[in-house]
Amino acid sequence: MEQTDSLAEVRALITLLRRHTLRTRIGLWRMPLDCVGQEPNIATYLQIEAFDVRQAIQQQLPEGTRYVRLTLEKTLEALDFVASSEGWSDCALVYNLDLVLAGLKRDERQRVWELLLGGLPYRRRALLLAVPATATQVLPPEQLLQVWQREGRLV
Repeated sequence: MEQTDSLAEVRALITLLRRHTLRTRIGLWRMPLDCVGQEPNIATYLQIEAFDVRQAIQQQLPEGTRYVRLTLEKTLEALDFVASSEGWSDCALVYNLDLVLAGLKRDERQRVWELLLGGLPYRRRALLLAVPATATQVLPPEQLLQVWQREGRLV
């Protein structure tokens, strides 16, 4: 795995997120492009569970639903579902979030990031949100990124 050196910072973030001293155990990984598409393998390498956020949204739809209108609420509900669910790991690598966020309006995306900064407190699992570093249109605005960075929850 070529990205091993870059994963040292990710491992340190996972260690931080696993501490139950944090109220909100959510971190953001601006994932390098060479990692995109390999999230389940990377999660295995990091010894955490991988979770495609699109599956969380699909699992919450009423039976027979063919289409879903993505909203701020549905996005947060899906992330809460992952954070609250049981799994073999106390931390989940959440991927394809960029695809979900791209379906939201700009102000809704910003609100998602604002709410995730202090939201979903005391959940069963920590969330490592993997968003491709090049997907700048769905990443938090620079001011919010600085807050995530200051809190040590951004790599």
